[in-house]
Amino acid sequence: MHKTSIFGSVLFLSLSLIIGCGKKDKDEMAAEEAPAAESVEMEAEAVAMPGADAAEVWKYFTETSPYEDWDFWPDYEGFQPGKSPHGAILQVFVSDLGIQNISDEMKGSMDNGVLIVKENYMPDTTLAAITVMYKVGGFNPENNDWFWAKYGPDGSVDKAGTPAGCIGCHGAKADNDYLFTGDLK
Repeated sequence: MHKTSIFGSVLFLSLSLIIGCGKKDKDEMAAEEAPAAESVEMEAEAVAMPGADAAEVWKYFTETSPYEDWDFWPDYEGFQPGKSPHGAILQVFVSDLGIQNISDEMKGSMDNGVLIVKENYMPDTTLAAITVMYKVGGFNPENNDWFWAKYGPDGSVDKAGTPAGCIGCHGAKADNDYLFTGDLK
């Protein structure tokens, strides 16, 4: 074998090793670049949640994630007797995250992002209002970050944010994360 052939072969092998060591195959690169499906789903859910804005919240629970598709508060299915200020008859719906929180044997409070929607009916079952509690991290720390809203059946906003009446009444259950519907402990 000639010196040039040996030298050329050694050079070729050396360059191949150097170049090959820096390369990753397509599957390795795709795995590093593509986030896990679970994290993508969680990010999409986080992005989809509205801020503490009555119009955004209404749109979210009527269009983006229709509350009629959610579960009722456990042991509170269908029409339930109500009292002022919520109406003679109620139906209470809880977002999937809220149901998960309840199912996980609550730690004493709901997670940020939980929505609770209450349909408020008159004695003749005419829908009078829709009231909402929505946990928004950092929104209202003094009252466990709850955003309250009261809507007309058409989505018109009657009250929203930190209404004194909502906080005053629900404050009686501050040790249960401001919830009357069921115990979280």
